[in-house]
Amino acid sequence: MKAFAAAAIIVLVAILLLGIQRYQVIALQGQVTIEAKSKDDAIEANKVSQATITTLQAEAKRNADYLKDLNKRIKASEAKAKKAEKNFEDLKRNSKPVRDWAAQPLPDGLRGKAGTGNKDVRPKN
Repeated sequence: MKAFAAAAIIVLVAILLLGIQRYQVIALQGQVTIEAKSKDDAIEANKVSQATITTLQAEAKRNADYLKDLNKRIKASEAKAKKAEKNFEDLKRNSKPVRDWAAQPLPDGLRGKAGTGNKDVRPKN
């Protein structure tokens, strides 16, 4: 009888150990499934991030090209303005009609002489 009881206890312990191992296998399979899904989610998020990075890099390049073109245009406009100013100064100095106009005397009102039409005719109270 002792041998039978010992054998039954050994069988029960073996069944218990097999049950624990089976539970651990199921738990590990669940963890593997969760990890695989997490890995797939991370890969998808990485793809989205890479697409965003590529888009932002392209936008930054377009902005840099636009800024370079804008700076060229600004320099060209400044050069054109300097040339126009130089032409204007030359025209002021060398143009006979401008010199003739500048040689005319100023009207009386602009030279500090008061004209007769500037007096206030209202009585002061």
